[in-house]
Amino acid sequence: MPEPKAIAKVLASGYMLDAKAFDMISSLPAGTDADGLVEKLLAQKAAMSAEAKVITEGDVARLIPREAPLAREASEGHTPAELEVLSDPTQAIAPAEGAEGFGKLFHDRYRRLFSIVQERLDTRDSATVAATKSLAPGKRVMVAGLLADRSSRRGSVEIRVDDPTGILKAACQDALAEKAALEAPLDSMVVVEIARARSGSLFVDSLVLPDVPGHRAVSSSHRVYAVLLSDLHIGSRMFLADDFHRFIQWLNGNLGDRDVVSRIKYLVVAGDLVDGVGVYPGQEFQLAERDPKKQYEMAGELLAQVPEHIQIVLSPGNHDAVRQALPQPAVPMDMAESLYAMTNVRWVGDPAYIKLHGVNFLLYHGKSLDDVIATTPNLAYDRPTDAMKLLLRARHLAPTYGKRTALSPELRDYMVVDRVPDVFHAGHVHTYGELTYRGTLLVNSGTWQAQTSFQTNMGLEPTPSIVPVVDLSRLEVLRRSFGAAGFAS
Repeated sequence: MPEPKAIAKVLASGYMLDAKAFDMISSLPAGTDADGLVEKLLAQKAAMSAEAKVITEGDVARLIPREAPLAREASEGHTPAELEVLSDPTQAIAPAEGAEGFGKLFHDRYRRLFSIVQERLDTRDSATVAATKSLAPGKRVMVAGLLADRSSRRGSVEIRVDDPTGILKAACQDALAEKAALEAPLDSMVVVEIARARSGSLFVDSLVLPDVPGHRAVSSSHRVYAVLLSDLHIGSRMFLADDFHRFIQWLNGNLGDRDVVSRIKYLVVAGDLVDGVGVYPGQEFQLAERDPKKQYEMAGELLAQVPEHIQIVLSPGNHDAVRQALPQPAVPMDMAESLYAMTNVRWVGDPAYIKLHGVNFLLYHGKSLDDVIATTPNLAYDRPTDAMKLLLRARHLAPTYGKRTALSPELRDYMVVDRVPDVFHAGHVHTYGELTYRGTLLVNSGTWQAQTSFQTNMGLEPTPSIVPVVDLSRLEVLRRSFGAAGFAS
């Protein structure tokens, strides 16, 4: 059936076409079965039982046969994907019981962060809290321990630091020490220089975090690209389906930009692939699909449209069908069967370390960014990489216990950043950001969900549909936008 007749059939069925959907049907490639496509399109819309009977660009894009030149190019001598999973907590998770379990977790945290501190030239001589017991007046000692508490008292900041040997309390000596103490996340490792006054009181002369060393990041010898995504929230009424279908069309080479698209070998999702169920009160009223298994089926249908030569890596977030406590295992197979069946999909837990073409990635959804932003002066949701940088400086992804971020009492603290990544990729806060810190590229990949009522009440403004494309040979970021304004290069 010629395209004008196809359009007439759509209109006769009672549906309207938006302008872009009309253009797409009108310009179908030669040989396309327009009759069959329209039948599938109408059946698809009927199954969705949408209130507005409008067929959009995204509806048509789901069904248009994908062009195959990029897939052919990838199979004809181009560099294949090289994925290596360096660390994944999924199989190693083994929580202990109650208070004893948390005690073991924090002892492991202290031990491993103390070993990181001892690798730094300026802090390797750090002592334990016990060393302050015999400290003479006028003398100083450097102590490494976990920041248990801080408070403002009589115009100064007092801190409490503990380790397996005891607890010390000290007041900050000057404004720089106070600022450092207020910025350090609670329960993180700190190295403090302690002085004893003639009165016997202890004072903090300086405070530093373990930090990452300045380093030259590893880069790939091949000019290949990795696309970083997070927070798709498929199944939500606010999922930006049209934007995402534009992105899929772009990945398939149908929107130009072929020099970039042809080099893409990886697509990495840092959590919240679906919107889930029961994550917050009243969520069910904001869902287009309430069955989490069907949400993953929807995700599978979308990601099946990604060219097969692109390796997809998926990790969970707080909306995915896994436990809330960190670390999180990978989404189980029985929940996402269609995604597990795809040969180019690899699931990992949260957090995970992976290597793409020789470049080390730290992949973390970012739930603890809520706590860091809420408790640290001068941090905000519209600058997510500043909060990510603080976690990197603390060498821990979720240091603060007892806030919004649930921690599991594991025998090993999987949230310690014991490897220095070349790229640190997170999401969760729904705002885009990028920053290079001491050789590590930090990227928060934003979202594919429009502003929710919760975000409106909180005054949070998401920055959706922005795609960071990392050139692994230079660790530079190219940005592409697939929002309502259209494709932008």
